[in-house]
Amino acid sequence: MAELRVLSAVALLCLSFILPLTIFIGRSNIKTIRQKIIADLENVFRIDGHGPDTLIPSFEFAAYKYRALPHQSDQPQPSEWRAYFLPVLVFILVSFSGFLTSSGLLLTHARLEHFQPFFSGMTLVTGDPASRTTMVHYQMQTMSALTFTFIGAYIWSIDYLVRRISNYDLSPISFLRVTAHIILACVTSVTLHHGYVELMNSSPSSVVGDRVPELIVAFLIGFFPKLGLQTLLSRVPQLQVRRVDPRASGFAKEYPIDMVLGIDSAIKFRLAEFEIEDVQNLATANPILLFVETPYGIYETMDWVAQAQLILALDLDQIEALRLINVRTIFDLEHFLETPASRALLVTALNTPRTDGKGTVLQQDRGITDATVETIVRAIGEDLHVQRLRQIWRNIELKLKFDLPHVRRESEMLHAPCLDAEPPAPPPPRPHGEGRKTLAAVE
Repeated sequence: MAELRVLSAVALLCLSFILPLTIFIGRSNIKTIRQKIIADLENVFRIDGHGPDTLIPSFEFAAYKYRALPHQSDQPQPSEWRAYFLPVLVFILVSFSGFLTSSGLLLTHARLEHFQPFFSGMTLVTGDPASRTTMVHYQMQTMSALTFTFIGAYIWSIDYLVRRISNYDLSPISFLRVTAHIILACVTSVTLHHGYVELMNSSPSSVVGDRVPELIVAFLIGFFPKLGLQTLLSRVPQLQVRRVDPRASGFAKEYPIDMVLGIDSAIKFRLAEFEIEDVQNLATANPILLFVETPYGIYETMDWVAQAQLILALDLDQIEALRLINVRTIFDLEHFLETPASRALLVTALNTPRTDGKGTVLQQDRGITDATVETIVRAIGEDLHVQRLRQIWRNIELKLKFDLPHVRRESEMLHAPCLDAEPPAPPPPRPHGEGRKTLAAVE
């Protein structure tokens, strides 16, 4: 029996090592694959005529994330195991303790008969044998709540760490955070369990019966961060130090990412792995990084980001009216300013009445005219995220070598010499015969 316990403990210790080891192996593979993709993209996003290592800023940011820039590829990378050693060790120890508790290897009748404040709460034991039996039953209930909380917290830790390697932002703080989350969830769940039992015992008409609802709550507390604390604060408002202004809820808006044409439920789930869960996240994303880190094409990611930027800049009534005239992206909005006929359609679409989504008109006339529409579009286009996307768009457009007038203009501007100083002014006209005098003097 003792040998079986030792073997079980060794197996649980190995299980505690599996997750960190898998995380680091996956991180290394992801880094290698994405560095190869970035190296293949260097020729596409290199600025012609500005040196062999001059890249557009958006690509430099993507390459810097994976340390794949040409002038950094030969430099030795510093060792990271020292920074990760202690946080990973603490995570393994906490996980191992949770697995031991969940497996019941440490549970013996002699141990459970003793009063342990963490597991026994306010339940005291006396010399009566029935009191000892009550103590054992109560501690078993506490251990059950703690086990389900740990399982929920550990599953959440797996999901969190997988997201970190998908986004390639794993750090020692990541392991410290999941460790703190497991400890906080377990302590909160046990505290709520003791409080729940005390509340039930204080009411004569209540009887503590089925424990399944409490175990479900314990699992949810472990899976969702700070759910237990939020539940406790909602039940006891006096514990809330900061008060939320009720008017703030009117500003809390979230546009789901599947508003963008081309994003279905499967792509939405895939993008959620990179914490791109709404339109604002997509509008500010780097399309080059989306191409590198996801299986989707560069043109597809650029189109999604351009659509999201337009949705973020306007309201839904305007977006619906613009799609009727085939304006989907932020650049379509700029192209409609080029001709008077399309400009008139654009003004009409932007002036569509603003509603609350239920048919009630909140603003009938927005006051957008032909004279002000260009200022509005220019203000939208001056956003840094729009400028970054425009630079990527034009760079790829020039690389495609299309025989289009605006492409030729962009290419001529790109290769034109930089003239920092103004050209010299022409000399003033000289009086008749002054040139001959000068020439005679030189001779």
